[in-house]
Amino acid sequence: MTILEFESSLLQDEAGISQAVESVLSSSQEQLLVLVAGMGKTEQRLLEAGEKSAGQDLVLASTIAEGARTLYMQVARQLTSQSVWSETQNLLSSLFEEVSSLLQGIYLMGEISSQGERILRSYAEQASCVLVAQALKGQAVQAQLVYDRQVYLTHSAHVSQSFQEKTLADFQKEISVLSKGGTIPVIPFSLQSIARIE
Repeated sequence: MTILEFESSLLQDEAGISQAVESVLSSSQEQLLVLVAGMGKTEQRLLEAGEKSAGQDLVLASTIAEGARTLYMQVARQLTSQSVWSETQNLLSSLFEEVSSLLQGIYLMGEISSQGERILRSYAEQASCVLVAQALKGQAVQAQLVYDRQVYLTHSAHVSQSFQEKTLADFQKEISVLSKGGTIPVIPFSLQSIARIE
């Protein structure tokens, strides 16, 4: 399996996402795994939103998150074809609704945990994965975002060893099955260490 990695420094804007998509399209490898980071500084912006929420400023936190959502929607509109635009819009809307719910939870708790920070950062990565996967679909290439929140939960000290092992094995199996079936798995960059399959 060939792994293509796209860090945030390569995904600053629409042009960066477009270049990543072109790199995938031009690859001659049969089995690909694409790792995608958050676009530009969106991970930091979502973390900032989390900190504002923990500091009891939910209005500012929501404004920051909305700015990130708007950016992704604008880029998605430019990069995706009409045939996949509606689906792309729904996927991004669903993601940022989850961000909003998480920010409300952080606000109610009055603090943000390291687990909460990881989940917030993951939304920026997931949104970028949606952009890349949907842009590929618009080019008649089979691609799919692969993400499981439980994978992030395995980093918690409160999770049993058996749960960790099963979750990671299931995640790797899903990637392998998709790849062997001709679909390009597109996953968050931060999951690179557990996504490598021999």
